[in-house]
Amino acid sequence: MKTTSTLEKAVKFVNNCKFIFSFRKNIFQKNIFSILFCLISTISFAQSGSCNVNLIVENNGNTRSTPLDGTYYSMILTNTGTSTDTYVLEILNINSTCSNTDGSSTASNISITSSFIDSAKSTITEITLSPGESSNFYIHVTVPAGTAINKWSCDQVSAKSKNCSVVASTVLHTLVINPVND
Repeated sequence: MKTTSTLEKAVKFVNNCKFIFSFRKNIFQKNIFSILFCLISTISFAQSGSCNVNLIVENNGNTRSTPLDGTYYSMILTNTGTSTDTYVLEILNINSTCSNTDGSSTASNISITSSFIDSAKSTITEITLSPGESSNFYIHVTVPAGTAINKWSCDQVSAKSKNCSVVASTVLHTLVINPVND
């Protein structure tokens, strides 16, 4: 009888072990979704707080006149986030959705040519900044040959983060003038 009793105890022990291990597995499987959700939410929240940027025209000089040979806008890009980030620079003509600063109609606005350059006058397309760091760069505006004078151009300048969906932008209002009359 001792053998049956010992055998019964052994079977009970094995069944208990199976239950305990399958119970833990079930708990893990049921909670894996919750664990992953919390982890992803935490990473997303942390990343969103780490990505911030500010883009301005130096001395609030968003409106300028330019002779036919062009002008420069001095820009300041500042990483106000908590991690190093690279920003892609873009410029887009927005004459159809912009208002001219003098109230004139945008129907006869013109397009100008723009390029991004650093202080050494080298062409750039992106800037990498550490947290709290600022960079000064320039937008070189040139007027294509045959462009009408006394006409406006509205252009939106953007700095887009490579690490998250943060974008900083500002609008430039450029009036093409005849330098003879100025």
